Amino acid sequence: MRGTHWIKELLIPNEENGYKPRIFGLESTVLILSGILFLELIFFVQAFFVFPNSKFLSTILPTVVADITNQYRTENNLRPLSTSGILTQAARLKAVDMASRGYFSHVSPGDIQPWYWFDQAGYDFVYAGENLAINFADSEDVVAAWMNSEKHKENILSGDFSEVGIGVAKGTYQGKDAVFVVQFFGAPSGRDIDTLIERRANRVLADITPDVSGIQQNSNTETFVAVKDVENEKEFSGSVRGESTDASSRGPSLWERMLFTPRGTATYVFVVLITLISLALALTVFIKIRIQHPRLIVHGALLLLVLGSFLVLNQYLALSGTKVF
Repeated sequence: MRGTHWIKELLIPNEENGYKPRIFGLESTVLILSGILFLELIFFVQAFFVFPNSKFLSTILPTVVADITNQYRTENNLRPLSTSGILTQAARLKAVDMASRGYFSHVSPGDIQPWYWFDQAGYDFVYAGENLAINFADSEDVVAAWMNSEKHKENILSGDFSEVGIGVAKGTYQGKDAVFVVQFFGAPSGRDIDTLIERRANRVLADITPDVSGIQQNSNTETFVAVKDVENEKEFSGSVRGESTDASSRGPSLWERMLFTPRGTATYVFVVLITLISLALALTVFIKIRIQHPRLIVHGALLLLVLGSFLVLNQYLALSGTKVF
């Protein structure tokens, strides 16, 4: 009852509080504004100082990106991708190469195809794909940007892939510090590919051309997908789709998820506050419509304005200069 009374006193206009919810009192408004500014400061420091300079960048972020990727697959009735240590190493090699040489492209300088990094890590694939991203400060934003691009979305939601590996590296791009993210998808040569062959037989492959390494690839300006010697891989069939070959499938902890989704965490808190304040403001105006308290209404409107402004600002800051390829 005491807890209910506290909520009633804070949010709901009633006779006991003089139809003046405590949430809009001067002290409460100042306290809430201070909390909002503190949360915004945490977001800013985390997103633009801790995140790009953290020594955990290459270990925690890939775990979160893989977890979010699998959430989208689960929502679309697809089996989650297993995290492959070999694919992860291949993705790291590509990310480090882009970071050290200052380019952002599927094809490296010297016409090096994405599949070169698969070979360097020792990943023998039947089917493979690549998504790239740069300058994102939030793991959820990375995957959301890929999902908002039709071709990148096809890679994430492809039923032909069974494994994923994510690599991250910090370097420079166009004269500025940048964080490079590489997402490699694969189906190792040991998986059962009868279904894959049947699917591709019914698919239009207008852009497939062989390169010098004998890999067939279907490429466009945004994404890369490749198939390697499909007909000759039948002898390797028999592995269970979705099994991890050599990596832990440990998902991110709640702390890791919050740490590397700073904009998402700040947005969640701000939206909760907006909902509570909007509800309290509506009750203040309409419960006793003949008794209005302009000062309280102004305080509520001010809080909503600050929260809404920070939501827009955070989106702009987090997505400014970002790019997927």
